[in-house]
Amino acid sequence: MKNVLVLLSVIALLFMTACNEAKDSPKGEANAQKKTLRLACVAYNEPEVQAGVKALEGMGYKVEVIVLQNATIMFEALDNNEIDASLHAHKPWTDSYNNTKSKNIVMLMPYIHKNVFGMFSTRHKNVSEIKECASIAIPQDESNMGRSLFLLQELGFIKLKSGVTNPTDIDIESNIKKIEITKLDAQQVISAIRDVDAVCNAKLYLVSNKVTDYTELAQSGDLDKFGVGFTVANVNKDAPWTRDLIKAYTSEEVRGVINALYKGGSVPGF
Repeated sequence: MKNVLVLLSVIALLFMTACNEAKDSPKGEANAQKKTLRLACVAYNEPEVQAGVKALEGMGYKVEVIVLQNATIMFEALDNNEIDASLHAHKPWTDSYNNTKSKNIVMLMPYIHKNVFGMFSTRHKNVSEIKECASIAIPQDESNMGRSLFLLQELGFIKLKSGVTNPTDIDIESNIKKIEITKLDAQQVISAIRDVDAVCNAKLYLVSNKVTDYTELAQSGDLDKFGVGFTVANVNKDAPWTRDLIKAYTSEEVRGVINALYKGGSVPGF
């Protein structure tokens, strides 16, 4: 009898240890049904994130929306389990962060919105009006510069080196129209729109800066590549709450908020 009691005690101890390990481990946390969701955004897209809160609350969640400064801070917070999901960075930026930092932040699908990119001008009404030696301002950051150069190639202004996937200005093989390219901070590109023949940039910068006296000369054909979805730590990618999150943010109500908020600068991704 004594041996049986000892055996049962050992089994109970092992069971409690296993339960505690599961509870304390990231996997255990990911598999648990969460009751509170901490969702991060930047100030500008907070209305978009707020738009799905009511639906999540209807599913039994308590939702906390946290405004952070940028995607890097969000991803660090995801990695440290300080937030559960964030909505701000597009897919190429997320992939670049993972490669640079050796991290594994996961973007959930489908996208919630997609960022429109194009060529805009206050001087011209059509691309054909832009002649040789015209001045064009583009963003100097990696992803937006790449989008700009691919768009300029699509329009026949330049030719890029073959096989380049993330071009910079040094990858211009031929400047067919002899355009003068000026690289600026993405925000400064918008400020320069009246000083150059055209700018290439994300349309959202025009919308957020309330610039209205411009013509959209062209739109890039890479809209599907630059989608923005909720990002989570890898351990949470298959957690039950992520399915509820996507369900809450792929509704007609959220679609309407996206269209009203971004005014064509970003479009629904679902």
